[in-house]
Amino acid sequence: MNFNNFTIKAQEAVQKAIDLTQASNQQMIEPAHLLKGVMLVGENVTHFLFQKLGVNVRNLEATVDKEIESYPRVSGGDPMLSRETNAVFQKSTDFANKMGDQFVSLEHLLLAIISEKNTASQLMKNAGISQNTLQSAINELRKGEKVTSQSAEDTYQSLGKYAVNLNDRARNGKLDPV
Repeated sequence: MNFNNFTIKAQEAVQKAIDLTQASNQQMIEPAHLLKGVMLVGENVTHFLFQKLGVNVRNLEATVDKEIESYPRVSGGDPMLSRETNAVFQKSTDFANKMGDQFVSLEHLLLAIISEKNTASQLMKNAGISQNTLQSAINELRKGEKVTSQSAEDTYQSLGKYAVNLNDRARNGKLDPV
């Protein structure tokens, strides 16, 4: 697995998953660790996607945390990828190629997690996320853009992050008529 083909945010999510595994004294990096890492690192991406899908993020986080706590603890040794997590990474690369992207991004990781058979996938499905609805929310987030740089996630919804939509405020009667 070549992590140089991952966006910076995706690399940070993988590192966060490793950190979570080590902090919990666990040996195997499971898809739930990766999902938690994606949720922690890619807040603006996951917030948009989960809001579009009507997901209660707090409940999802709580169930993911509970799942992570249920994994066996060990002392010593370095964390390693579980078979399921390795499959998620392979699938995320496949999704990136299929979508015409040059790098694996957070969206590819989320799609790969939900498309594989694992506990994190089941937690996402229990929260009301399906692969098809997630894919359509990703398409709406990207607005036809491809992932062509390692910092692609930072460009999503950038206008909404740094500007105020005066048209929306006027429609809602929240502009002060001066």
